[in-house]
Amino acid sequence: MGAGWALALLPLLFLGLAFFWPLLDVLRLGLERDGRLTGERVLGLLSDPYVRRLLLFTLGQAALSALLALVLGFPLGWFLTRYRFPGRTLLRSVTIVPFVLPSITVALGFVLFFGRSGYLNRFLMDLLGLREPPIRVLYTLWAVVLAHAFYNAPVVARFVNASWEGADPSLPEAARTLGAGPLRTFLTVTLPLLLPSVLSALALVFVLCTLSFSIPLALGGARYATVEVGVYLYARGVLVDFPRAAALAMVTLVLSLALTYLHLRAGGGLAVPQRGGRPVPRLPLFSRKRPIRALWLLYLLPAALVFLGPIGAIVADSFLHPAPGGAPPTLHWYRMIVSPAWNPFLESSPWGAVRTSLLVAAGATALALLLGLSVAAVLRRIRSRLLETLLMAPLAVSSVVLGLALLLAFRRPPLSALGGEWAIVVAHTLIVYPFVVRAIRPLWEGLDPALVEAARTLGAGPLRAFRTVTLPLLGRGVLAAGAFAFALSLGEMTAVAMLSGPGVMTMPMAIYSFLASRDFGAASAMATLLMAVTALVAWGWDWAGSRWLGRTRA
Repeated sequence: MGAGWALALLPLLFLGLAFFWPLLDVLRLGLERDGRLTGERVLGLLSDPYVRRLLLFTLGQAALSALLALVLGFPLGWFLTRYRFPGRTLLRSVTIVPFVLPSITVALGFVLFFGRSGYLNRFLMDLLGLREPPIRVLYTLWAVVLAHAFYNAPVVARFVNASWEGADPSLPEAARTLGAGPLRTFLTVTLPLLLPSVLSALALVFVLCTLSFSIPLALGGARYATVEVGVYLYARGVLVDFPRAAALAMVTLVLSLALTYLHLRAGGGLAVPQRGGRPVPRLPLFSRKRPIRALWLLYLLPAALVFLGPIGAIVADSFLHPAPGGAPPTLHWYRMIVSPAWNPFLESSPWGAVRTSLLVAAGATALALLLGLSVAAVLRRIRSRLLETLLMAPLAVSSVVLGLALLLAFRRPPLSALGGEWAIVVAHTLIVYPFVVRAIRPLWEGLDPALVEAARTLGAGPLRAFRTVTLPLLGRGVLAAGAFAFALSLGEMTAVAMLSGPGVMTMPMAIYSFLASRDFGAASAMATLLMAVTALVAWGWDWAGSRWLGRTRA
């Protein structure tokens, strides 16, 4: 037990300096007035009509986004569960792609595809001979809602698919045997079985949309801002007001903690009972006996348009957007983003943003793996709810509050001695390391302790036993966690929006800056590069890790 507490000192020291101390400083700034701690600023903020509007819009758009995600995602989960067709496995894998995309690329894709001059409007105007664009959703509530639904519908689909495949198929079959038709069987048997997981998915999507930042910032701006965007506008807007930003951050913190608690209590624990037995039978999609199944095309074609259109628009625009003095297709924008020339919109060079993103992601991944392994080791030795809450606390704090806390902390000693890149590295480490713990801890708990004991019996010290026995056994989990941490860091923008400055720019922030300046070709090329680098690094990590694991086991 003593060794476990000694091991806990390292992560606790890091979290104390990089998380708890800056967070307490935000709380102090939000509560302090005229040299004393009081709740007057927070109460005054809550009586402000603009802040009340932020709160109502945040909760309203989250509710609408969750419902639309259900409308888009439930039929997809149903389709993947009930039918067999060529390419089903590929389609199931592709459904998670929107969720792992950096959210700023989703916003860019919606601008390029659904905008007044977007690909969809231009196609419809040419097809129907219209003079005005028929679709006008950008920079409205519905732009935010539709983008959130695109981003989160795959979550609903995966919940529905997993729950339906885990349900006992004999129950619907018994209902059909007793004379119930397909619709009645679904409403009285299947849907009640799926309802707990559907509610869990809705609760999760509601939390994610409430705490969303990049999509409301890019598609809503100040008019359709959420509470998260409000904190950013107070801290980094034209009229900087750190005390007001800190007070609103406290409101955000309470909101995120309350929603997370309610999700875990009411939604997170819900699941379809796994009864075992036969898998759910899958029906052929194309059947002469049931030609009505072709009506699925009425859902699949619009769904494919919503899901694939924005992504395809980004890639296409990176080559087809007119370059100065040139006609598409062109590589002008790719040459621009690999240029070291200073860009006034970025206050950096485009290549500098790429370089900073890769360095920050590499540093954050290394620190997150080190911290995650340490925390997993501590929680394996010490069974304490309080300690686990302290070590996993960053998971419950929104990225914009974390960014504000570190922005204030890195403005004074001792952290002011470090550069702006280190502030982003620390922020990304705090954001991603809880996911590393969640990936590694179950695998570590499942290892046979006799293997480590055998190594210790043969004379290996604790460090050598960990390096030669435990780490190779955890290898695939560590590699998967590392790849996920790198991808998450590479696409994270919320904390960076708070911490970026002249000469300190990452790829997601560069995309937002290009988008804000209407430089769509450069934004598309940067977004395409970001998606390609994320996929390439994940593949390279897995390939290198497989070779390392092969040599280790040989």
